[in-house]
Amino acid sequence: MSSTQKSVRPVLLAVLEYGEVPELLRVAESAQAALQAPIIFMFVKRGYRRLAEDTGTVINKGFRWMDANGILHDLAAPQEMPPPEATVNASTAVSDTTNIPIHPSRRNAFGKLMAALAFPWFAILAIVSACRVSVRAIARDTANLVRDVKRFRARYLQLSKIISELRPRLLIVGQDSPGNELSFLLIAAGRIGVPRLITPFAMFSIHETAEYACAQCAYHVNAGAMNRLAAFIFPHWVLRYRNTDLLRLPGYRAIALEISGLIQGMPWSPLSEPAEAVIANAVVAAEALIELGSSANSLHVIGSPIQDRLANHMAERSAIRHHLCHEYGMDPAKPLIVCGWPVNMFSWLAERRIAYADYAAVARTWATILAEVRDRHDVNIIVSVHPKTLPRETAAAIAAGLPCRYADADELIAVCDLFTTLNGSSITAWAISCGIPVVLFDCFLTRYPDFLNVAGCISVETESAFSETLHMLCADRTKRDALAELQRKESARWGQLDGKAGARLAELIQNLSEKTAE
Repeated sequence: MSSTQKSVRPVLLAVLEYGEVPELLRVAESAQAALQAPIIFMFVKRGYRRLAEDTGTVINKGFRWMDANGILHDLAAPQEMPPPEATVNASTAVSDTTNIPIHPSRRNAFGKLMAALAFPWFAILAIVSACRVSVRAIARDTANLVRDVKRFRARYLQLSKIISELRPRLLIVGQDSPGNELSFLLIAAGRIGVPRLITPFAMFSIHETAEYACAQCAYHVNAGAMNRLAAFIFPHWVLRYRNTDLLRLPGYRAIALEISGLIQGMPWSPLSEPAEAVIANAVVAAEALIELGSSANSLHVIGSPIQDRLANHMAERSAIRHHLCHEYGMDPAKPLIVCGWPVNMFSWLAERRIAYADYAAVARTWATILAEVRDRHDVNIIVSVHPKTLPRETAAAIAAGLPCRYADADELIAVCDLFTTLNGSSITAWAISCGIPVVLFDCFLTRYPDFLNVAGCISVETESAFSETLHMLCADRTKRDALAELQRKESARWGQLDGKAGARLAELIQNLSEKTAE
């Protein structure tokens, strides 16, 4: 590092999951433009997937990166062996207002003392009623609690040391789920006066988080003595969903976080860890966050850099469509249908029964219907693939001759005539903000409510309804245009496509950096 760089305090952007990198890169560019400060990306998760690719992208942008141990690097990480199949991440949270969690209570010294004093009594009662909880389960959960307390404290102290030595002008993160490194970083930064900015990039649904908890017995309040203790001492960890009392995390982990003092937000509410500013990219997002407990004082409805990209793509619609059609050998005069390829949600289903036995059956259904629509109505179809999708999960689309694109979903959505995907996909908000009509096929029966009342979105739950709706809209431009007109009436609430979100973000970053403690 040069002497000039040493004298300028950097901006630190912390990454937990690889899907956050594209959006955080755009935020980093705004931060650099605003502050003329060095940019450092910290990959806080050990075993981070796609480390070589993502650090390479960071380096190519002219930034540096830091590994999970706080070591700075000027070169990309080396390529590793292909990672194992991804597992479902339970940290995504929230926007529906049903069953809103209650505010934290007993989060104080008395509450921690109660947890310590009450647990032996719960253990005794559980032993007496051995028909419900075994001694072995109590011993296991107690060992897990002790392990997590040690692990959380050790990781927090390590991250606290890193951020204290780096002393950045600003800490930027994309999420704050309880019990992970980003939350620990936010707490550590706050304790030394480093301003914190949370820039979420996903739509949130409490249904999604609750569905995952429902699918995991370890998250049920009645699963054991430790879970019941957590629910009794810290009732803000409990959410009632589908007539079941659920914890946000297993009881031993919830208690470990509380007695360690390493959670300050509300477990079931999004972006509730203390931060000087939280960006809401749309009015709808801000309203949902406030209703679920986020502080209105810290929310800033300024849009997001991706919305500037959407606005630019729409302005260059004709040129981009010609480029895409040339790339895939298509006729640019034909309607363009973009499909957000369905992700594999079978791990989240729990006991819910759907019409498909496995993901392969889901993929075949989507591919078959899309291919039929393409062939019957002579339309162009491009499949946009989520970065977490495994290669084998797109096999049905490829076999049906559907071109798959693994990047720049925003470009596809901004210039298409119709967008279709699963109900609950966060990029649906991009389509709405662009005034693009949407068909949501809820084949996993999630029934997420976020888009159900949007006039320009049609939601269906059956294969036949999905096929019928797509055929109708692809066959009749008048109906497609009418749906697009309805969508445009909603669009302003779902995004600010004035091309100035980056400038607003830069101004906010500048204002926050001025609060940095000396």
